[in-house]
Formats: sequence, structure tokens, C-alpha cells
Amino acid sequence: MATQAINPYPVASDMHTLEDVRDQLKDTGHPVTTDDIERWIREQDLYTEKYRRDVYVSYSDILMAHQEAVANRN
Repeated sequence: MATQAINPYPVASDMHTLEDVRDQLKDTGHPVTTDDIERWIREQDLYTEKYRRDVYVSYSDILMAHQEAVANRN
């Protein structure tokens, strides 16, 4: 029987810069700043990668953090 390996890191196509994530969330009706995103990364200890001067984070992880933040506002 084969076992499936669990990869604790997001796939490369899910990684986006903080600015890209901010721009994508702008159209949701609940815009955020890069400071908000950086706070979520610290608070939830989200995985990031730095390449040259840009910080990359999993868009899926940020979507979950964004969902929680919007839910807590109401």
C-alpha cells in the first residue's frame, strides 16, 4: 500500500507577494493593507519565503486569515 507524503509547505503557484495579495483582496469589499497581512503572518506564524526584496506568502493561508478577520469585525 502506498502512503501519501504530506508536504508542510505550499506549492509554488500559491505563493504571492504581499502587494499582490493586498491588490487581490481590494475587490472583496473588505480591503486590507500590507500591515494587516504582515500582522496575520506574525500572529498565525504563517510560512513565508523571501526572494530578492519581496516576501512571498501562501494566498490560501491569507484567505483564511482574511476570512477570520472579517468574521471578527462583525
